[in-house]
Formats: sequence, structure tokens, C-alpha cells
Amino acid sequence: MLYAILQEIERRWPDAEVFIPFYCVRQGLDYLHTNLNLRYTPFSKLIFKLRINAILRILHIPYGWLYYVTRVKDADWFLDGSGYGFSDLWNIKDGRVNAWETMLKDLHQHNCKIVFLPQAFGPVEQENTKRMLRLCNDYASLVIPREQVSYGHIVKSGVLNLDKVKVFTDFTSLVEGVFPRGYERLKNGICIIPNRQMILKGATTYDNYFQFLTGIIGKANNSGYPVYLLNHEGPKDAALALQCKERIGDGVEVVTGLNALEVKGLISSAYLVVSSRFHGLASSLNSCVPCLSTSWSFKYEELYKDYGISSCVLPINDVSKSMEMFTDYLNEGTNNAIRMKLRSNHDKVVSQTKEMWNTLWQLGR
Repeated sequence: MLYAILQEIERRWPDAEVFIPFYCVRQGLDYLHTNLNLRYTPFSKLIFKLRINAILRILHIPYGWLYYVTRVKDADWFLDGSGYGFSDLWNIKDGRVNAWETMLKDLHQHNCKIVFLPQAFGPVEQENTKRMLRLCNDYASLVIPREQVSYGHIVKSGVLNLDKVKVFTDFTSLVEGVFPRGYERLKNGICIIPNRQMILKGATTYDNYFQFLTGIIGKANNSGYPVYLLNHEGPKDAALALQCKERIGDGVEVVTGLNALEVKGLISSAYLVVSSRFHGLASSLNSCVPCLSTSWSFKYEELYKDYGISSCVLPINDVSKSMEMFTDYLNEGTNNAIRMKLRSNHDKVVSQTKEMWNTLWQLGR
């Protein structure tokens, strides 16, 4: 998501100054490949010394630091693509709502355009979740859910002016991956992307998830294609992949330490992907690579619909059924048919993404 936003800014305003909280890119700004003027700093010490006069980008900020963001008074845009924050799933606390209100009110008073385009919304039953949406209603110029389920949760909440709401699909389709050096041996391989959220969000148990992963890897190893576990997210998913490798032995390679563009480049070279990460699924589909997924949220199933396909979510707690679906996708005829289906819908998704950005930037006219 971060690359999708940065690349779009670079296309529109190549001279823009972009502020990113350092929590977003722990590896450092050199980790990001862009010609934009990127800035970040520990807010509490250096924020007052910065000259910010372009795009303000907020992504996964520790809420105790939000106070310092209010000091950025001349930002033209605030773009939030931080994931899945507007939901009862997180039991939102008063302090978080209050910090967001302080920040958004200040930005709004200084004529900053505020846009929310996270992964998903809802459910919205708890009072603090409704308070968060009321902040969008009070201060946002535009709120962009990515599918109809999220839109339905927004409508049901009754707290957001629907004139501010427009539905568009996942917006990462314009990002071009870069194939990482030294991994040619994995081209046309079977890419398996784990996600600890499958366990943390109650989709399955730790033991069942490892039984599922080892079953998929075992079946993949008999296919003749290169097989690897890809760490898509960070150290905790890397640890999960390495634990899986320990159970299996030398039967699978673990790929970790790639940047986001390299991750997408590797995914786009795959014969088949099995992803527990939402953006692993998104990268597969918008690269026209067949992908089976596991799911802990409606957003997985909804994304498949945008590409005109269904029945691709694996029943993670039914290993036998999952193996049956995986075997079908290994079949060359099935695999090619799915690729053709993805290609037939790709241009529509790209067109909708371009329309989304045009709608967003028109706010500044």
C-alpha cells in the first residue's frame, strides 16, 4: 500500500515532500525506492524543525505519538491507508479516539485534505468504533472502502455522511514488482505465504495451521515445481515460516528480507500462490497469478469477486478439502484457465484504480 501511494504521488507531484513516521519503515528510508523527497524523524524531538509542505502520510502510528503530528500545520494532504482500524475487532480505547480527534481537527483547521482508504471497515457496533467514524464524518474529505461489505458496515453505522463515501477496489494494481536478484531458481514456483493472524484472529489453532501448511508443502514438493515459504510482512511471520521449516526439514526454502517491490516481483513469477496474507493475495491476482488463500476476514472473499472468481478460499481446518482444491489448481489446464480469467478482469481493476486516484486528487482543485 505504501508503494502504491508513493508511486502515485511521484506520478502527480515528483517534487513533493512526503513525511512518513519512522515507525512505518523500521528498515530506514533507504529501504524505499522512490525519487520523492521523503522525511521522517522521531516526532517528539525534531518535528518542529521540519518544513512540511506537500503530502502527509500516516500508516500504523503508535497512538501516543499522534499529538506530535498535529504540529505539521502546512501539509496539503493526509492520506491514511493503515489497514483495518475502523472495526469492533480492535476494541478501540478512548485514548485512541481522543488522539485522532486532536490530530484531525488540527489538520482540518489548516485546510489539509484528509482521505481514508484502509483495507476494510466494520463491524461498527461499539461506541468507540462509531466515534472513530464520526471523526471521518467531521473532518474527512473522502472515505474509500474497497468492497461492498465494508460499505454495508458504514451504512449500518448511521454516523457517516454517505456523500463522502465512494467504493473502489484494492489500489495496489498499479505497482510493478521487481524480481529480486539471486532467486531465479524459484521462478515458476509454488509460493506459500504464512500469516500469524490466522491464529491470532481465531481462524484456526496453532496446531491446525501447521498441519495445514505442512500438508500444502508436502503436496507441492511432489509436483515438481520449486517450493518456498515467503515472508510477506515482518519478523513475526518470518519466525512462523522458520518454525514450519523446522518441522519439515530441507523440503522447503524460506525467503525473507525482501522489500515490498521484490516481494511482489517474486509473487508475479510464481506458478501458484497459497496466501494467508491479504496483500499476498492482492499481488497475486493483480499479477494474474492463480492464488488460493486462507481467510480471517471478509476482505479476502470480496477481493476475489473483483477479479470475477470465487470458491478460492481454502477451508483451513479441513486439510483433506484444502488438498483437493490445491491439487486442482496444480493442474495445468485449471491453472491456465484461471490465468485467463484474471487477465480478462485485470484492465477493469486497473481502470477503477486510476478512477479512484482521479477522484481523490480532484479534491484539491
